[in-house]
Amino acid sequence: MLKEPFLKNFPAYLRIISLLLIIIICAFIINLLGVLIALPVWGNSVISTFTEGMNLNKTENINFYKFMQIINHLGMFIIPSILFAYLVNFNIVKYLRINKMPKLFTVFSGILLILVCMPFINWLMTINNMMKLPEALSGIEQWMRNSEINAEKIINIFLNVNSIGALMLNLFMIAVIPAIGEEFLFRGVLQKQFRQWFGNIHIAVFVAAFLFSAMHMQFFGFIPRLVLGIILGYLYYFSKNLWIPIIAHFFNNAIAVIVYYLNYNKVINTDFDKLGSSGEDYILVIGSIIFSIILMLSIYKREHLRKHHKTKKEDF
Repeated sequence: MLKEPFLKNFPAYLRIISLLLIIIICAFIINLLGVLIALPVWGNSVISTFTEGMNLNKTENINFYKFMQIINHLGMFIIPSILFAYLVNFNIVKYLRINKMPKLFTVFSGILLILVCMPFINWLMTINNMMKLPEALSGIEQWMRNSEINAEKIINIFLNVNSIGALMLNLFMIAVIPAIGEEFLFRGVLQKQFRQWFGNIHIAVFVAAFLFSAMHMQFFGFIPRLVLGIILGYLYYFSKNLWIPIIAHFFNNAIAVIVYYLNYNKVINTDFDKLGSSGEDYILVIGSIIFSIILMLSIYKREHLRKHHKTKKEDF
């Protein structure tokens, strides 16, 4: 039994190296366990899926890939973050700052911020898609575009469902698990370690957001995800509560899944992903930027005043 956490006295850069090793080990073990669990359900098709490549023409294969997507997120994000937090501080929930209920004002402001910044994020996606690498790297650019087209096809196949049960599974797979896992890792763990390493919260927010965007391996969506990561990072910094970016992250992903579902089943005919992406929507984009900044400042001031008031009461 450890008398004190193993990584407690490690410098930040050694903790980050340790975290990388933990992720590699956990990802391997959890994915292996996932395959072993899947064998009785999907049989030999599980093995052939890995040896023959991705085949999404069969419903059972789609279900298997959804299962492995959840398992992979557990192995790469949630379990490593919890294990790392334990090795730094035995009180995991306190270390990750999920031990307190978030303030309703900050929760609703964070959700509203995600909605308000959507036109700006969509505009950034359009700008990012227009970017071109130098001619000498045209082969790499084509490979990246083909990779993103294939990734989009897979996501669309995952999202093409027409039952409430399948919608709930997609929300769990695409909204709940990633919101918890990615915020645990990038905000709850890495942002904190980078702040200790660099001694500057703004650098820490940016570096964590950079890695968050890079992790998705989508060059033509890198900038909007970077900005989203920065927003989530500051929501965590302002609130000192990881539930705020988790809820905002969940809402961002959930609204995309639900809108896709409603469009696919012809309940609505609206594509929020295109809101602000047109060159004629510049007023909407400018408004999005202005109101996003106002909301961020409002959250900061509210949280700052609340903490200042709490400190004065404690001093009294």
